[in-house]
Amino acid sequence: MISGEIAMKCREVPLTFLCGKDNSRLYGILHQPERPSSCGLLIVTGRPALRAGRHRLFVMLARAWAEAGIPAMRFDFRGTGDCEGEMGTLDDTSEDIASAVDAFMSNMPGLQNVILWGLCGGAADSILYAPKDSRVIGIALVNPWSYDARVRGLATLRRYGSLCLDQIRRLARTARSESRRTNQTNDFDDADLSVPHASAAVDRAYASYRVSNLSRRLADNLEKFKGGILLILSGQDPGSRAFKHAASISLRWRRLLSAPRVETHELAESNHSLRRHEWRAQTAAWTMEWLRSLSAGDHDQ
Repeated sequence: MISGEIAMKCREVPLTFLCGKDNSRLYGILHQPERPSSCGLLIVTGRPALRAGRHRLFVMLARAWAEAGIPAMRFDFRGTGDCEGEMGTLDDTSEDIASAVDAFMSNMPGLQNVILWGLCGGAADSILYAPKDSRVIGIALVNPWSYDARVRGLATLRRYGSLCLDQIRRLARTARSESRRTNQTNDFDDADLSVPHASAAVDRAYASYRVSNLSRRLADNLEKFKGGILLILSGQDPGSRAFKHAASISLRWRRLLSAPRVETHELAESNHSLRRHEWRAQTAAWTMEWLRSLSAGDHDQ
């Protein structure tokens, strides 16, 4: 529960729904408050992450929102978790999101509007979907994925240069203490550098997020979408820093992100997956404040 909020009774309801021409069966969890607001949050994961999220991030966020009276739903895409079907490309995710919005609305009485809350690749999926659905009045973009080959290449060089320097420093300290060496190695291994084991489906999905025109497509869709936008960036996330840099050197992106409908926050010390309680709590609080102001305002689609 977020400080200052009154906890409400809420239920966690397993959902199953169909998606695509082949009627693939998808699964989700609906967090249903006792006295729900008319606007809910649909969590859009960055594939191939699952609906629980790393460190159970999405579970804890959804529970915090539901306890404050905001309905929330998290789900898995086709080809991930227990879901049927094959993991599709970036252009296929709109079908999954549309099916999830339908299931959210039909299983949550009184729900009138939806916010898409996307992390990493889920933010890109949300941007590409939002203009197509008048029920979506806002999108929350958390450490959003945006691909620019030149910017990503420079960011990668900086990242691995920093890692190499850090590793040299760690090795230099090993002679001082075996216990310190062990602790430092564990810290290094626990960094957010790992990716899922490669497979054909994962490779296809990842490749679709690295097309050369992705930044332009995302900007096109943000311009088409007339709802509110919440942007939350983690200061210690390399992807988030790459997004900031790419946006800063693009006049179009600077114009988009400086618009009055865009609210931006930064967690200077946070990692990509909001590992610490205080980072999750602050993110949940910012999201709730923004949602309530958005619901109270006039955001015609």
